Amino acid sequence: MLTLRYLKTLPSYLNGSLKQTLATLEPQRSFSDSGLPLAVIPGAFCTSSVMNRLGQRFEAAGRRVLPSPNFPYYLSAFANLCPLEQAVDIYLKWLDGLADVANVDRLDVVAHSNGGLIAMLAQERLDRHEATSRVQMERMVTMATPFGGFPGARVLGWLIPCCRDLEQEGQILQRAAKAEQLVVHQLVSAGDSLIPPVNQVMPGKSRTVMDGFQHMDFIVGAGDKIDRTAEAILKWLPSE
Repeated sequence: MLTLRYLKTLPSYLNGSLKQTLATLEPQRSFSDSGLPLAVIPGAFCTSSVMNRLGQRFEAAGRRVLPSPNFPYYLSAFANLCPLEQAVDIYLKWLDGLADVANVDRLDVVAHSNGGLIAMLAQERLDRHEATSRVQMERMVTMATPFGGFPGARVLGWLIPCCRDLEQEGQILQRAAKAEQLVVHQLVSAGDSLIPPVNQVMPGKSRTVMDGFQHMDFIVGAGDKIDRTAEAILKWLPSE
C-alpha cells in the first residue's frame, strides 16, 4: 500500500538513483596498494566505480581498497542485473586471482545491497567445497543488503534477472543465510524506498540504523553521509 510517508521518500530516491547512474559512468579509481586489503562490492544497477567515493575514505584511513569486477550486463545502470549465481562465478574467479595480482591471502569485505548477497553466496559455495579460493574473506559489513528479500521481486523478475533471486524466503536467500558468519555488522538505511529496513536485517547480527539515509546514500549521497558511512564501517573493520 502506498502511504503518504512512503511517497515523501520518493524524491530522495529518484535523486539518489540519478547520482548512482552518473557514478556508473565514471572511470574506476585506482587505489593505493598499501594497507590491509578491503574488497568493495556494489549492488544492482551499479558498476564498481560507484564505490569510488567511499573507497577514498577507506584509503585515507589506511585500508587497501580492492574494487570488485563489474558484473553483467556491465554497462552503466545495466550492470549487476544478472542472476546472482552468475555474479558469484565472476566474483569467485576474481577473488582467487587476487592471490596473484594483489599478493593477498585474506581480506575484509564491504558490500552494498545485492553485493552482500554475492559475497555470502560465494562464501556458501566455499564452505560446501563446491568452489575454492586462495584468498579468504574474513569479515563483512553490509549496507542495505536485502537479506529478507525485495518486495517487488516477483513483479520485476520477468524483466530484471537478479530480482528473481530476491523473493522472500526464496532458495537463493536461504543459501546466502548459511554464510551468516561472514557478516559482522549491518548498516540499515532507515528512509529506504527500495528495501524496507526490516528486510535489511539479519537476525542476531549487530546493526547501525542510519537515520535519514536513502538506499544509495551510503555510496553516492552527500559528503557527510559518506563520511558517516565510512566511520561506522571502520569501527568494525579498522585499519590495524
